Amino acid sequence: MLQAFANIPDSRSAHGQRHSLPALLALCVIALLSGKQNLTQIQRFAKDHPEVLEALGNKRPKRWVPVTTTLSTTLGMVRLGDLQEALADWFYGLFASARAQERNAVAAVDGKTSRAAGVHVLNVFVIALQQAVWQVAVGEKANEITALRQTLTALFEKYPFLQILTGDAMFAGNPLCSEIIQRGRHYLFQVKCDQHHLFENSTWCLRGA
Repeated sequence: MLQAFANIPDSRSAHGQRHSLPALLALCVIALLSGKQNLTQIQRFAKDHPEVLEALGNKRPKRWVPVTTTLSTTLGMVRLGDLQEALADWFYGLFASARAQERNAVAAVDGKTSRAAGVHVLNVFVIALQQAVWQVAVGEKANEITALRQTLTALFEKYPFLQILTGDAMFAGNPLCSEIIQRGRHYLFQVKCDQHHLFENSTWCLRGA
């Protein structure tokens, strides 16, 4: 993880730095994966787990605990695109180590709304990793289908071994499904009874299977 974050530009002043940028970002990711939800909880996590700080290169983990202002200021200086790219590289490494690329990796797509931030995002959750590896903000004038269509190229370029996308009935539309097939991938989306023509056609096709 530290290696993945090493290429993110650090615009902080070098004077008085106790924590490297990769170490701070890695701490935040580890704390979030441990269920922490805000900067105060991340600071508490760091204080309660000096072994994590030590593993991240902190030479005095019991005394040099990053405070919330340090975390907030540092995160505010990092470009979201740089962070997403670094996380994608890290997840790619997890795939490689898990040899997930040797099988048809399946990812579930689903929209979620953060109550705290009031932001609606589309998540791509890889089943083999049990982790969301891709996240796209859904604008006020857009929807999850549009967001997914706009990110398909970048998603498959970053994770070429993703072969199957699953999702609920809202994704079962011809334009999106056609684009997935055109990119050499497959899909498995739900179909509901109120999607009359699609449901009837699907039932007819599967009747003789």
